Amino acid sequence: MTTDPLPITRPAILFVACAAAAGFFWWAFHERYYRHRDCIEASASSCITPDGANLIGGSAVWSVVAGLFTCLSIYYLGVVLRRRRANGR
Repeated sequence: MTTDPLPITRPAILFVACAAAAGFFWWAFHERYYRHRDCIEASASSCITPDGANLIGGSAVWSVVAGLFTCLSIYYLGVVLRRRRANGR
């Protein structure tokens, strides 16, 4: 009895998409919060950067979204690797 190989295309595409989204949101977190965290904490509400952007402590929420996409990408990477092993590749 032979079984059909499990497709890896969809999980591979989802892995790449989630990893790209995670990378974008980690970048947004770094640019909007992490680089200016000292200024935001010192002002206790918001911080005006030299280029005129008003940054607030709520920018740390980008890390939550980035963390979720990172977890999803790790999950889909595991799916791809398990399916590759099951298919004997």
